[in-house]
Amino acid sequence: MVEINLELLVGRAVLSRAGKTIGHIEEVWAQQDGPDLIITEFHVGLYAAMERISASPIGTELLGLFRLRRRHRGYRIRWNQIELGKSELQLLCDEKELAPLFANHLER
Repeated sequence: MVEINLELLVGRAVLSRAGKTIGHIEEVWAQQDGPDLIITEFHVGLYAAMERISASPIGTELLGLFRLRRRHRGYRIRWNQIELGKSELQLLCDEKELAPLFANHLER
């Protein structure tokens, strides 16, 4: 099993296969597996940043005021869709294969 220091991942840019920045890692989701935590997905983008600071209800309302709420503002990246072993974090799949984050995802 590989160990990863999450504090070194949060805030880092994620590149598409073409080398374009698609966002920065804002949230890391994991599940307990015995004594270990297993990363299940990474959240990147504007909605992920709001989720990280627990400002999603306020943030989504502000986005609505600026008419940005309807647009896609982030991604959910499964653990197997990203290359973590290199100096740059890069997708192993096309952007269109990523699950989008929407404002309603953050309103739990």
